Amino acid sequence: VSKIAFVAAQQPEAQEALKHLAHRYGNIPADAAEVIVALGGDGFMLESLHGAIGSGTPIYGMNRGTVG
Repeated sequence: VSKIAFVAAQQPEAQEALKHLAHRYGNIPADAAEVIVALGGDGFMLESLHGAIGSGTPIYGMNRGTVG
């Protein structure tokens, strides 16, 4: 997979992971991605899934939340 979109919650942990991953792998808009990586907690993962409904783009969640 070469077209990855990283999206992140506003928590500092998620934003730091976003900077690191985007620097290492690049980052493209979600609507042009082959896969979306959602960085955050359960709520952000659900928000990301809701936003991608109907796109057919797979979403991978990486836990960078602070609750739970």
